[in-house]
Amino acid sequence: MKKIAITGVIASGKSEVCKIIESLGEEVIYTDKINNELLNDKDYQQKLSLIFPNCIKNDKVDKSLIRQEILQNDDKRKALNSLAHREIKLKVEKIMQKINKKTIFVEIPLIVESNMVEYFDEIWCVVTDYNTKVDRIIKRDKVTEKDAEKIIAAQKKDNELIAISNKIIHNNGNLNKLEEEVKELVCTTIK
Repeated sequence: MKKIAITGVIASGKSEVCKIIESLGEEVIYTDKINNELLNDKDYQQKLSLIFPNCIKNDKVDKSLIRQEILQNDDKRKALNSLAHREIKLKVEKIMQKINKKTIFVEIPLIVESNMVEYFDEIWCVVTDYNTKVDRIIKRDKVTEKDAEKIIAAQKKDNELIAISNKIIHNNGNLNKLEEEVKELVCTTIK
């Protein structure tokens, strides 16, 4: 089985690329979805509360509280990443064992931080310009421009992900162009 990672910084358009890949009949595993499932798991919540003691309210994880804490405390960000990435990797491996396809795609934003670069046969990086990222984060997460910039600053830079990638997908807002680029990549990769 060929394993292809779809990565990129926040608000680059990874999910849009993955939707296009799925529309072509290919399998995509979304690590963000796995993370959201973990946030509803009681055992995981217990582990999370060791890092963020006040993050569980009414059996739900307060993601905004965690976001604020990791923007202010790099040690907590690293602890969260260590916990989450370990659990997510285990779930990705279990899901892959159940899929009977020659190629599988995995949307994985934090590929370097999760120590999964070597796990994949290919890495495709989705990139977009800075202002587009800021605008997307403000609209999607309902945060201020300053917070959107902090979120971007806390992550890897595009050039760091480009350096480890086999393919670069440019996503600056033209959906038709993006679809053409992704379809061509998928078709040439899956031959």
